[in-house]
Amino acid sequence: MSDFLESAKSFVNAAMSRTGWEAQKQIRVRNKQTEIDKLVEQRRQLMDELGQVAMTLYQQGKLTDAQLSRLCASVFELDHDLKNRETQLQEIKNEAYPVDQFGPNPTTNYAPPPFSSSASTPPPPPGGARPQPGPQAGPQGGPQTGPQAQQLCPQCGGIVRPNSLYCRNCGAKVR
Repeated sequence: MSDFLESAKSFVNAAMSRTGWEAQKQIRVRNKQTEIDKLVEQRRQLMDELGQVAMTLYQQGKLTDAQLSRLCASVFELDHDLKNRETQLQEIKNEAYPVDQFGPNPTTNYAPPPFSSSASTPPPPPGGARPQPGPQAGPQGGPQTGPQAQQLCPQCGGIVRPNSLYCRNCGAKVR
């Protein structure tokens, strides 16, 4: 039994030693990666500074190296294109919706059903189109007034909901 306990103790000690070593290794790896990241960032900052100096010399006409001049010209063109696209984006953002331009075209081959004062509804028109009901008769036989009155679209004759600004059927402005 003591051999088993000694073996288990040895196994646990070995596992803890290995875990501690792995943790120390991860800390060393992380520290080294941090050092590398700092050096890469310093290099990037130096390259940015070099690029700024080359661009300044190019813009002043003092850059003599052909390859650097070509690269600076490409960067300059990209900057110009970027400014143009930013201007275009701002113009798009500032555009107003042209209400009349995208409205539906008036229907030339359709007329709303004639107003009928009778209580019965007219038969549906040929072609499966739904009839557009006229104003409902009130208690005295005349058209309804007040909140229960139905408003009809001046463009297509469809029923317009109360307080609507546009017809849901054709999109025409009601008010």
